[in-house]
Amino acid sequence: MEAFLTKYGYIGIFIGTFLEGETTVLLGGIFSKLGYMEIYRVFLWAFLGTFAGDFTFFSLGRVFGRHRIAKYEFLSSKIPLANGIIKKYGNFIIFIIRFLVGIRAVILMLLGCTNLKIGKFILFSVLNSTLWSIMITLIGYIFGNVVYVFVSDIKKYEEFIIPSILILVTILIFIYRRIVREREKAYGDQ
Repeated sequence: MEAFLTKYGYIGIFIGTFLEGETTVLLGGIFSKLGYMEIYRVFLWAFLGTFAGDFTFFSLGRVFGRHRIAKYEFLSSKIPLANGIIKKYGNFIIFIIRFLVGIRAVILMLLGCTNLKIGKFILFSVLNSTLWSIMITLIGYIFGNVVYVFVSDIKKYEEFIIPSILILVTILIFIYRRIVREREKAYGDQ
């Protein structure tokens, strides 16, 4: 398991954060605490994936525009919610976008459709990507402390603990996303 994480773990964090990221970064933090990964490299790869993903989705909105995005049912169903959030929070949304789960890509594409200056977007994206990467990794690292306290010889139990951590974190993310979807529905119905 250690060799696999060393070889592919950071690439997994980059890909996971490019798309959404909470689960992969939390796991990166946990595995850092358990000694399988280096926490500073988890920060770095999480930042790089996060920034690359945000910039890509923003650029897609800039290049293809709102009328093209509206043609896709998955995206068009999120447009009213994204528009409401953009109207309510204005430029501040650029900073907090990384902390929104499930609708991040849509809002980034819609931001790309606006007259927002790219330099301003990059500045806020660098700031929020840095803060988010550090914060989520540290949450995982702290959760790793809980695992570490309960198991004194981690190597002896790694075949049990690592899958258990993966399952637990995945369940927590699904519960969180369900709550977010319910709030989205409630917000979209208003």
